Amino acid sequence: MKRNNFALTALAVALALVQTPALATNGYFLPGAGFRSQGMGGVGIAYGRDSLSIGANPANVTKTGMRGDMGFGIFNPERYAAVGNSTGVLNPDGSPAEATFGFDSASESDSKYFIVPEMGMTMPLTERLSVGMAFVANGGMNTTYPVNLFSYNGFNPAVPGADAKLGVDMMQLLVPLTVGYKVNENHVFGAALQLAVTRFRAYGLEAFGFFDNNLGNPISADPDHMTGQGFDYSYGAGVKLGWQGEFLDDRLTLGLAYTSRTYMTKFDKYRGLFAEQGDFDIPESYGLGIAIKPVKNLIIAADVVRIKYSDIAAIGNGGPTTSPGKVYNFNNQLKGVISIPNPIFEAGNDQGLGFGWKDMTVYKLGVQYGVNNRLQLRAGYNYGKSPIPDNQLTFNILAPAVVERHYSVGFTYKASDELEVTGMYMYAASNSQASPPRQNIVGSATVNMHQNVFGLSLGWVLDPGPGALEEYGAGDWAGINFDGWYGGFGFGQSRYRDVVATSANTRTEGWKVYSGYQFNKYLGVEGGFANLNDFTAQTAATRTNTESDAWTLAAVGAYPLTGKLSVTAKLGAAYVLTKTNTKVGAALTQRSGEDSYVPNYGVGIKYALLDNMDLRAEWERFDLGNNNINKNNIDLMTAGFAVKF
Repeated sequence: MKRNNFALTALAVALALVQTPALATNGYFLPGAGFRSQGMGGVGIAYGRDSLSIGANPANVTKTGMRGDMGFGIFNPERYAAVGNSTGVLNPDGSPAEATFGFDSASESDSKYFIVPEMGMTMPLTERLSVGMAFVANGGMNTTYPVNLFSYNGFNPAVPGADAKLGVDMMQLLVPLTVGYKVNENHVFGAALQLAVTRFRAYGLEAFGFFDNNLGNPISADPDHMTGQGFDYSYGAGVKLGWQGEFLDDRLTLGLAYTSRTYMTKFDKYRGLFAEQGDFDIPESYGLGIAIKPVKNLIIAADVVRIKYSDIAAIGNGGPTTSPGKVYNFNNQLKGVISIPNPIFEAGNDQGLGFGWKDMTVYKLGVQYGVNNRLQLRAGYNYGKSPIPDNQLTFNILAPAVVERHYSVGFTYKASDELEVTGMYMYAASNSQASPPRQNIVGSATVNMHQNVFGLSLGWVLDPGPGALEEYGAGDWAGINFDGWYGGFGFGQSRYRDVVATSANTRTEGWKVYSGYQFNKYLGVEGGFANLNDFTAQTAATRTNTESDAWTLAAVGAYPLTGKLSVTAKLGAAYVLTKTNTKVGAALTQRSGEDSYVPNYGVGIKYALLDNMDLRAEWERFDLGNNNINKNNIDLMTAGFAVKF
């Protein structure tokens, strides 16, 4: 019965994942297969111990035993873009770069937080044969600019105004159906049929239709299917192959992995945007890995992976540039340069415009140390040079995948013989790219991005696999007694109340992470961090964006209704950090950076799903009252789980 429940839960997670957008960090690929891997910089070709690792190398299925894994992550990409004079790019003579075609604006992307679920399961069928499957978020692209960077500033009524949103939303889900075979004690092979689904939409690109209708030099072969068509779906399949070999008395493991091009059905709704009439296959990739065990509880692993982005026309074909080209002067008000010398290069055609991405080589390094028989700690580094050339930033404003350096830490805590709790944090360092003057339709372009990723997963282990327990370390748990301690996270919606504006978006994603101590079944204390996200308000003269975060500490009471279900209430204080930017006309002025201590209270319910895990749903109020310059109380509603140590 428990296995059936797990299978049903896994299916629900997979369906939820299809609806989850994300923006990845190695180009548009995630840096590793699963949170455990990402805590080690994304390594997985020569070393993998959870069921998600079959997404890196199908040969890992022979090393993972019988287990199921399920988790959720919070992905936080911060993206900024500017075009025209707003970039600050200078001509060689030191003068400001001209705002070609009248483009001149800057914006940060909204939609800064995403849930990224993961799920997988593996099992041995015989001593030599193992099978598994996983639902792996391959990655994606997402931007939601509240300012349309491709607006002509009201020059043409057919072109969206500056307040029209601009962006894309793409995600890819991979499902490797995997089989592995142990040839002998030292060599294993794996293979997978990798199913895939991609969801995509684009909006706010209507400006490019202006070239077709007014300048006689089309950018798209089918401008009616370039933007604003809602979500479209693409399906396909490919093959994954892998090998691992053990040497030097199992102290050295080598691995090879290859993933074929995944052939996908076409995005018919966007056949005027993507080359080859909407074709968007997933590129081929391959890599090698090495894992060294100086001692059984210390693993040092490294991978090198090559991703063939340039082979996919929609990604690899060059985008719009401006040299050489033709100068247009429309009604003496609009001038610029665009180079589409032949209709075969129009977007949507076989050789049509793309994003101009180059192939990418990714270097990954990870270390794992088994502290004792319950705790493993890990850290990692991941580097891949941006696949976007500087003169290809026009379309890549929509997908600014320019981060290069990633730093990560993680842990696995064995709460019981059958339950593992894994957590990780990855920071993708800020990176910027700027085009040379007049190298794009927009004149010049600048993009910047940095990212934060938090992940927490649970592993149900029925058979840990060969050597897995030794990697925890031989010593008994000798640290602090964690009886009564717990940690968890929740994700949901924050709402800014009492906002006075002509129009306002007061509901956005919100999340929190927390830990606490339970004195008894009635009383505990809890502290944590809540990201309350932001709200945007607009009047006739101004546009205001306010962001808030909070550190919390509260007493938590619980009253059991049944053996598993309890109602809860909390009362405490929060330290709220608020930043407000107000745009008045063309000027951008920071109006507030106020921090304050405010009351924090709320109610909720919790349900004991397992002995070590509670499901929780809560409503909280951050009572800013008159302490905040905007006087906006904030409600946070979340659902999530807490793990007891």
